[in-house]
Amino acid sequence: MLGVTDDDVAWADDGTLGEVFCLTFVRGLDETEALTRLGALPDEMRPRTLDEATEASGSFAEGYPDFAFALDLGEWTVLIEPDGFQGSLTGPLTALSRGTEAVSVQRHDYADHGFSYAVDGTLVTGFEPTWPDQRWGSEPDRLLGRMRAVGLDLDAEDDDDHVPGAYVPALLLAGLITGAVPHADALAGELPSAPLEPWFGPAPASPSRGPSDPAMVAALDAAPPRLLRAVAARETMRLATVLAVDGTPGLADAVAAAERGEPVTVAPGSDLGTHVRSWLRRSRQAGRSLNDPSARSKMSDDERTAAHMLGWFAQALRAALSPDPRAAAHAALRPLTQGPPLLRDPAEEAAILRTLRSAAS
Repeated sequence: MLGVTDDDVAWADDGTLGEVFCLTFVRGLDETEALTRLGALPDEMRPRTLDEATEASGSFAEGYPDFAFALDLGEWTVLIEPDGFQGSLTGPLTALSRGTEAVSVQRHDYADHGFSYAVDGTLVTGFEPTWPDQRWGSEPDRLLGRMRAVGLDLDAEDDDDHVPGAYVPALLLAGLITGAVPHADALAGELPSAPLEPWFGPAPASPSRGPSDPAMVAALDAAPPRLLRAVAARETMRLATVLAVDGTPGLADAVAAAERGEPVTVAPGSDLGTHVRSWLRRSRQAGRSLNDPSARSKMSDDERTAAHMLGWFAQALRAALSPDPRAAAHAALRPLTQGPPLLRDPAEEAAILRTLRSAAS
């Protein structure tokens, strides 16, 4: 067993990072590369303290950014997300693990804790530490010996038998895999950090977020790749027209290239990337200011609605640029089929369904 002990992880329960945080360990990547793979904005990467990031994260003027910090542990780098969760999501974690391996531990006192282990783009083992008997992944039983060694009860029969604060033994489990964990004193000073904007990260769009109507789902599943790309492009540009952003520099060219099946990368500092960042920032301000008494009045109802629409559009655009035609079409059609009234169009939805069905006949 590697030299990580209970004492090395006890700080995770003492409030150092609060009641919500995510620690993601990645092997063989330096701090800059690890942050970049998680979706960090490169032009805003610099040393910060946790207090500095906390203050910015709660600021309307700053756009309520979500931060990640990086700490060199030798063979591994750990990414620290105060009040965050990106590393716990399967898409970002598996993207982070390509060509290497990654381990994520999530504490979330108001939702679910989490543990995930991924190797070269595949989730190997995942579980909620409070219920470690329920596991998933390509090899859900791969870590059983180590799980027992850290005190995760795999044989519990009811909730009363589960380990309280199970994210602590989950962090110890991560330490047994990596051979190192961060210590609280390392978090007291400045660390390399950056705001996260997952839109620019390598995690793929998810095909599970899209139309729910069985007829549309069946038509999408039966359509050839070229038609799926065309549908995604058509719907993205329709949304752009509805929201009067169809003239955004680089937008039409990027969507057209994706429709042709060409790989498309939007740099955060490009013309299009700059607009996407502003849309996402405005959308965050609209949502998070509702829970910020000092900022709730800084947007009118109309401004807040417009900002939410831009957020919907930004996610549809990201989907349309995906190299996976099925994921692109499913996710790009979500605003049309499940979005707010301004973005829905029953006639357009019916037209797309006819187009998809005609290709299958």
